Amino acid sequence: MIKKLFLSLCLLSLSVAGISQSFSIEGTLLGQANKAVYLIDFKGENRSIIDTVYTDMSGTFSIPMTEDMEKGMYLLGTPEGQMIELIFHNESIQFVASGSGEDQQVQIISSIENMIYYDYLYSKGAYLYKNELLHPIIQLYPADETFYQQALDTYRNNQEELKERLRSLGTENPGTLASRYIAADAPLFFDPTLEEAALNAFQKTHYFDQVDFNDSILIRGSILTSKIVDYLTLYQFGVNSQEELENQMLRAVDTIMLKAEIHQSVYEFVIDFVVNGFTSIGFDKGLEHIAQQSKLEQFCVNSERKKELESRLDLVRKLAVGKTAPAFETTSVSGENIVLNDIKAKKTILVFWASWCPHCDAILPVLKDWYAQYTREELEVVAISVDDHAADYNEALDTYNFDWINVGNLKGWDGPVIMAYGIAATPSIFILDENKSIIGKPNSVSQLNEMMAP
Repeated sequence: MIKKLFLSLCLLSLSVAGISQSFSIEGTLLGQANKAVYLIDFKGENRSIIDTVYTDMSGTFSIPMTEDMEKGMYLLGTPEGQMIELIFHNESIQFVASGSGEDQQVQIISSIENMIYYDYLYSKGAYLYKNELLHPIIQLYPADETFYQQALDTYRNNQEELKERLRSLGTENPGTLASRYIAADAPLFFDPTLEEAALNAFQKTHYFDQVDFNDSILIRGSILTSKIVDYLTLYQFGVNSQEELENQMLRAVDTIMLKAEIHQSVYEFVIDFVVNGFTSIGFDKGLEHIAQQSKLEQFCVNSERKKELESRLDLVRKLAVGKTAPAFETTSVSGENIVLNDIKAKKTILVFWASWCPHCDAILPVLKDWYAQYTREELEVVAISVDDHAADYNEALDTYNFDWINVGNLKGWDGPVIMAYGIAATPSIFILDENKSIIGKPNSVSQLNEMMAP
């Protein structure tokens, strides 16, 4: 009873009317004297530095926080890549950290929220270490052996111990942000005797059982995005072709979108994360599927993120295979006026590239070989650079010796043609027919060769 009363008092807001209460994050990074420490706004893959301080000779630093700052997970980072997750919920935080990566140890000195959260993290880590060692033994060891039963009993006892720890952390600490993060992050418990296919099916069905998609606090941090990535990975099991893998990914995306649509902010966050991920790997089929299945229009609040996403998805729909490519007029490096619709070739390839892009180094020579095999009436290539430095761009042109149409506005990602096509990664390739309809969007050498083959 005393513990619960103490916790309630610690979490009580003490704000005075018209006055913003001040808090702080005070930490010591052992062995890190005179080092920069970044306070990072932390929303999945979207991270931005909001404050920078420096440690003293002992590795100690202090960052001011106020009660009007957004509540939830923040990151502390260093130039060397050390990252520490902390929950801010109107209380000052003190901690000591040593090591980095998997060897990092964080000791919370003050902050109820972070004591709870790190208690969970260490309990989960110990559980996963032990049971990930035991699971293959249970799968492979003869079931009629005594050691098998001992391993199985130990595995199940470990599960029950963590379940009980999760129950106690939740019931003893109601109203904390930590308890909400823990509920979403908790590992999925399963029968270790399940065969691989049955286990995969169980995981697909129950993976999000403890994730409350109606809880917008999950936007802050990486728990929700990590869950999404792991869930998508489940759908790679047993696939035998790229087409089958893509279709399985679409099934996974449908499940994720359906679960997230109960809360606008969470839905927008999830769609943004998946769209960014699919864009980065060139999964156009996935992007087009999301654009067609999106339920953004059902939400009443016209948030900035909603407007941005609707604009991006509208562009995805416009750039889908079968659609007419956006018309443009620009100037080549030789000074020639280039109008897309005036190009009379049976096929036109638009390739967006950059001098600094290593993947471009792999695919552009292949495209150059194809270009050499056709006449200009059969094939034309318009290569549009996202470079913004003339010296780098011109050096690349000299090196490659391209004799197709080269466009380099030297405006980086803000070039007019680049923006019209929503280019976010290089290389991006569009194959157009004689009517300028999009007939292919290869994102690899093998796909380019397949689409160009007679």
